[in-house]
Amino acid sequence: AGFVFPRQVIQFEYSTGIGYAINDFVSTKVPIFWGGDVRVDTGVAPHYERNVFHTRKLFSLDAGASAGVYRTRDRRERFYTLSVYPLLRFTFLRTTPADVYFSYSLAGPTYISKTMLDGLDTGHHFTFQDFMGLGVFAGKNRSLNVGVKINHFSNGNIFTQNAGVKIPLTLSVGYAF
Repeated sequence: AGFVFPRQVIQFEYSTGIGYAINDFVSTKVPIFWGGDVRVDTGVAPHYERNVFHTRKLFSLDAGASAGVYRTRDRRERFYTLSVYPLLRFTFLRTTPADVYFSYSLAGPTYISKTMLDGLDTGHHFTFQDFMGLGVFAGKNRSLNVGVKINHFSNGNIFTQNAGVKIPLTLSVGYAF
């Protein structure tokens, strides 16, 4: 039908340390996402995503993997994550120069290197990664990818301790092929 769904995407993201208001808004005012007690200041993470399924125009399901290194805001503690995740992408605007989408990832199994962050117990090394954001695929073949999102790590209360990790506004740039 002439609509492009990238087969694979490689992204590099940078967490800015600003934008907690967005996290707070979608976790309290409009409860569609989660907050967290541990606040991340900065972080970087490469992502790889592969398309698994897509409809003709609007919806796609991808499988992804990421590795991140982050630093907490209060005590400046460094920690690492390794994740695999499902990604739901809704392309709600298609134009000649670019396609705009909303993405949502839920319950991606994750290894987190530290369980005590900023004096708070986040549970065990097994946790989940969740994120939501907006992005654009641009160019003739939709090979340029730019996005913004918020992230969250927590164990979903499967363990007694679950402080949760709140990652603020995160910018990403990528290549789709």
